[in-house]
Amino acid sequence: MKSPQNEDKKQEPKINYRTPIYLQLREIVRTKIEDGEYLPGTAIPSENDMAATYGISRITVRSAVDALVNEGLLRRVQGKGVFVVGNKIEQAIEEFSGFVPSIGKSRDQTSAREQTKLLRPAGDLFANRFRIDPEDQIYYIRRVVNQESGPVSLEEIYVPYDVIPQLNVVNSSVFSISSVFEFYGVNVSMVRQSLEIQKCSSKMAHILDAPDGVALMVLECAYHDDSGSMIGYSRTYTRSDKVSFKVSLHRLD
Repeated sequence: MKSPQNEDKKQEPKINYRTPIYLQLREIVRTKIEDGEYLPGTAIPSENDMAATYGISRITVRSAVDALVNEGLLRRVQGKGVFVVGNKIEQAIEEFSGFVPSIGKSRDQTSAREQTKLLRPAGDLFANRFRIDPEDQIYYIRRVVNQESGPVSLEEIYVPYDVIPQLNVVNSSVFSISSVFEFYGVNVSMVRQSLEIQKCSSKMAHILDAPDGVALMVLECAYHDDSGSMIGYSRTYTRSDKVSFKVSLHRLD
């Protein structure tokens, strides 16, 4: 008699030798993406794991993954793995020109590190912003953006659970909240931004390893859907000695 564990375990597709193996694996991975087994924003199994699962070489696995990377369905992130991008949709925003960070003082590469991701009650403040009940759950994400020379900024992100329930499995150290909205078909029709300068607190100076006298630029972004409801909010604290912001203005005809 089969055990419940064996009954619940999903059978992996078989690899045959009638067609090139890397093409078969490419289609297996594509199907897993389309069926939602590999969700957008999450990492697929490693080359070693897939090679062991299907009894094939790592080189063959890499060829299959490379093909999907070239198609734009997957993205390689050095040191972190290969992530599902999925089929992107067109946004309702035809043109968005807001404050854009420019890290022009260093040639260091930047990377993000997720520090915190949790579900919490909205509370009165975010219940009012998102037009939900204070007891309703929202995601809170905090991540730090680093250069080789050290921390650059700290970002806090708030998204109601009902907007993207799958956010708990998305790797926010790889993808921005704008990309995640796109992956899951959440239509952002308007983004409101504000930028101000603040004195760097001792707590923030410790987190960002900021020297004395460095001010912080605080960028707030509120994401709205077609009905005008806020569906996401982010607040980013950025070292003024590391990053500058620019904005493009367009004349309305």
